[in-house]
Amino acid sequence: MRTDAVTWHDRSSKVALIILWVARILFKPILSLWPSNDFGIALLGRLSWVVDKLGPRPRAVHITRTELGGVPGERIISPKPVDDPLEDATILYFHGGGFIFCGPSTHRQLCVQLALDSGAPVYSMDYRQVPAVPIAGSVQDAMNAYVALLDVADDPTRIVVGGDSAGGYLAAKVAEIAARRGIQRPAAVIGYSPLLNLDLDTHDAAYMAKDAYLPIKALGRIRPRWLAGEDAIEGETNPVDADPALFPPMFMCAAEYELTRPDVEIMTERLASAGNVVETHLWRGQIHAWPVLARVIPEAMELIGLSTRFARRTVIAVDDDKSA
Repeated sequence: MRTDAVTWHDRSSKVALIILWVARILFKPILSLWPSNDFGIALLGRLSWVVDKLGPRPRAVHITRTELGGVPGERIISPKPVDDPLEDATILYFHGGGFIFCGPSTHRQLCVQLALDSGAPVYSMDYRQVPAVPIAGSVQDAMNAYVALLDVADDPTRIVVGGDSAGGYLAAKVAEIAARRGIQRPAAVIGYSPLLNLDLDTHDAAYMAKDAYLPIKALGRIRPRWLAGEDAIEGETNPVDADPALFPPMFMCAAEYELTRPDVEIMTERLASAGNVVETHLWRGQIHAWPVLARVIPEAMELIGLSTRFARRTVIAVDDDKSA
């Protein structure tokens, strides 16, 4: 592993450790037994509705419903000036949830914080998921949203694509497919615990079992539905297997014990060895995709800040290339 591309964080707040153990003791057993049929997925899908109806509405930003390429979503704008904004940049965000649940409402606080930290508008997309479509359909929605954003963004060369978990998969796929199609690539990709490999059972089973709340067997049950149907995923099925030259600068993170860490490390090594700009943060005492808990745990806020600073440096580098 190229140590210059990876930063380890050893400290964990008390609230982060409490959440870690609650997830391990309570949520992981529940998810292990959760049915993977349409009924079970539909119940999980109600989470977004509950959060949307009962969750607090952020008052520090303007949130409006929007659509990009036929894909619905939210547009979040911070009215508060930022000292060092990502000027003329736009952030396109894809939520996680294993391609079966969650939505803009469950990830609203994270996207709000991205908008507040960056000063850039954030588009949080509500792409189609299982059982409506397999992953190929989710990828298609992600690309449709990105292509549409190229036409409406203040500067299409300054689009940052981000996502957590399954959304991190989509963010990486957007960058890969854009390069394959020969269209404008994102300026950067931000992946919070990104799912870069759909074949998770190829890694050490003893390590994978240590994930705080994601049971590997449950994901094994849902995997056939990820790949159902006749439509193939455009490009590589697993972004970690794609040519590193296809990717723009990438920011990634992973918890010490989580299902996505092995491939985050592999991707980091491949990008760094190819001379790509890559910055990866590994954090002890956290759960999978912990930046979703923005405003709850300090490590989430810190990591979001690290990612927006990375994006800012990347956008500045794009400007330097233009003027060279």
